[in-house]
Amino acid sequence: MEDEILLNKAIRVLKSGGVIIYPTETVYGLGADATNRNAVNKVFEIKKKDKFKPMLIAVSSIEMAKRYVWWNKYADVLAKKYLPGPLSLILSVKGEAIDENVYQGGIKVGIRIPNNEFVLKLISSFNRPITSTSANVSGEKPPIKVEEIDEEVKRKVDLVIDKGETEVKKPSTVVDVSSYPPRLIREGAIKFEEIKEVLSLV
Repeated sequence: MEDEILLNKAIRVLKSGGVIIYPTETVYGLGADATNRNAVNKVFEIKKKDKFKPMLIAVSSIEMAKRYVWWNKYADVLAKKYLPGPLSLILSVKGEAIDENVYQGGIKVGIRIPNNEFVLKLISSFNRPITSTSANVSGEKPPIKVEEIDEEVKRKVDLVIDKGETEVKKPSTVVDVSSYPPRLIREGAIKFEEIKEVLSLV
């Protein structure tokens, strides 16, 4: 399917509260409108994910991120070096647009800007954040190609976007930069030591 047709189809699915499987540079993800509770709940059901575990969201730019989180100088320094890329930043939630089931009623949400041209275009055109959680049943290995995705997961989504094997092949590193010092939540493609080094220069 041509990219433009695929893009429009994906936007229609997201707008109607559906769920897509989409590629990033790290692993394949399950995407739904992060501001729509029913759509978010569908993602939890597909993953068989514990509702008390928060999900990341994906945006297309720093400007978009600033609509939903309180951006700060630590986020700024890391974003300039690593984003778009395999880094997720946890920051304090701003406003009430993001469905609170995404971040489990807490006060922080993890946000990322995937380094994938098609997905950035998709999120930018949709003009809302989408969920960013791996396209697997909770506890299973995150898929780096569509062939690795559980058939049941594929059946339950509304659209599968296949762009071949991902480049990085590891989940993003998740760092809480809502306050200082930064706190590692999950080490992935970028080493935490490297992140601490970059922030020590702030």
